[in-house]
Amino acid sequence: MPFTSFGISAKLSYLTFFIKPNIFQAKTFCLYKKHLAMRRFYTFLLLSLLSNAVKAQFYVTPDTNFVQIVNNFVLSGVTVANVQFTGDTNTLGTFTGGNLTNLGLNDGIALTTGSFDTVVNPGVGSPVGSFANFYNYFPGDSLLNTLIAPWTTYDAANLEFDLSPAGNVLEFQYVFASEEYPEYVGSSFNDVFGFFINGPDPAGGSYQNYNIARLPVSMLPVAINNVNDTTNSAYFIDNQAIGGQTIVYDGFTTVFTAQVNVIPAATYHLKMTIADAGDGAFDSGIFLKAQSMKSYLVTSTNETASLPSEIYPNPINPNSLMKFKLNQAGEVTVCITDRAGRLIHNSVFHYGQAGGYSINIGKMMNNYPQGIYFVNIRTVDESSFIKVIK
Repeated sequence: MPFTSFGISAKLSYLTFFIKPNIFQAKTFCLYKKHLAMRRFYTFLLLSLLSNAVKAQFYVTPDTNFVQIVNNFVLSGVTVANVQFTGDTNTLGTFTGGNLTNLGLNDGIALTTGSFDTVVNPGVGSPVGSFANFYNYFPGDSLLNTLIAPWTTYDAANLEFDLSPAGNVLEFQYVFASEEYPEYVGSSFNDVFGFFINGPDPAGGSYQNYNIARLPVSMLPVAINNVNDTTNSAYFIDNQAIGGQTIVYDGFTTVFTAQVNVIPAATYHLKMTIADAGDGAFDSGIFLKAQSMKSYLVTSTNETASLPSEIYPNPINPNSLMKFKLNQAGEVTVCITDRAGRLIHNSVFHYGQAGGYSINIGKMMNNYPQGIYFVNIRTVDESSFIKVIK
């Protein structure tokens, strides 16, 4: 809602009482936000006591098994390693039941600036009339500070890992949600997140903390001030306006796809982080779709279709076979690269008709040293990447 003269006056009066570093003017909002927080908290308690008619079907559970949840995030063509998390342990979790909401995602990973512990915070699957507001007192993030300078971030949650893509495109799907909507659109309380990638850029040079959480076409960062009911509204769901009963956040984006061009088999580092901005009040969250991270090969402007193929056994031995099925007669190219992205083998085979075929990949790689390799098999219009271990 737009700021009222009363709201501004109340926020200004709070300036002389509470000061946070680098956000002198942000104090004006704190008293008003606390007032809203208390009002919504008591509303939540009253609703909980009076009725059990509305039961949350969308659940987020804190989860500290970082490696497992990241592995479940990967669909195909991506190898991950060195998974790390920093932040309050209750700010990272897994979600289920999204198909019963208007979130657009069924299950996956969730990060928040507050807490997924329902003892201290209402469940994310609560009605929008409840209120997600929790200070976890963890520090902010320096990369996010650069996105909202001169403001400061608080309560950061950071999930990061190394990855190696099999194709030349890397992508995954996500939704950003916040309790800051709609009251603080255009204010300093622009809760912020980013997906920062580091590694070789196919166009030359390297990505240096390049944020791939961007809007289509305009390429502006996805943020409260860039996606709301008046700006890029096609990408925004006003959950408060529709009286949402399945998600607590007042507003959230439609499903976005983060995408970046990469070099096959090269090593990248991805940092996924979110934080409160201006102060630690009013939570925000990121929802990452399970099994949505993938890497694939694009030739010209089209993604190549997936070629049905497999290598067994893998880890390979001299008898390992690569089996595949051709939809039509033609040429088949087999390329093998090592983990550093160096091409170490290239063969071309010709098949006179459609059908199932096999190649003795174990014999082909018999003299290779132990390690991780990527086998790319492709036809004119189909392609497949398979990671093998020797």
